[in-house]
Amino acid sequence: MTIRIGFDHPFQPFAFLKDGVPAGSLIELVAAVMRRAELAFEWVPMSLEQTEPALYSGAVDALAFKGIIAERATLMDFSDTLVVSGAALFRAEGLRASDDPRDFPGLRAATPRRGPLAAQFARDYPGIELILVDSYEAAFEALVTGKVQLAALNFQAGIQIAKDLHPGRVGLPLAPYAPLPLAFAVAKGRNAELIRRFNSALRETL
Repeated sequence: MTIRIGFDHPFQPFAFLKDGVPAGSLIELVAAVMRRAELAFEWVPMSLEQTEPALYSGAVDALAFKGIIAERATLMDFSDTLVVSGAALFRAEGLRASDDPRDFPGLRAATPRRGPLAAQFARDYPGIELILVDSYEAAFEALVTGKVQLAALNFQAGIQIAKDLHPGRVGLPLAPYAPLPLAFAVAKGRNAELIRRFNSALRETL
């Protein structure tokens, strides 16, 4: 049996297509674990919005990585943690260095409308005006042009994109303000043996 593994594309540095071939730090890690477990697999790139429906419908057998949050506990079974990521705060030039959004009341922050960050940020930091944008690139454009003073983005992905697009023009975070472990995921109750074999191989790989 070949295990179909979906992944969110593009989501650098974790997962993306390079000349049509899946690449990225978590793609490489999951591939190494699957090979060590002697499990045949194939990649299925898709948008973020498609990942969970594809898993629940059986269109894919697993997701290469997904954040472990309480809302998914009844829907997914997770492997051991692959990496700790999370939401992080990117700052305009000249703004004080802090990774805590509570230090910036009354300012404006950009974040993508897709994914969980917008709802979490609006709930936890009502003193900051939230501006929804279509992409990480749009969030950074708003930041460097002064439309906002902050951007709430994934820690590793945001750092990679900031360095690529606006080197030296963005205040980078030192740590996430909301840490989030990422793990290999399957639909609840469907693939316990896959998770067991994955975890065993993961411990040997790390």
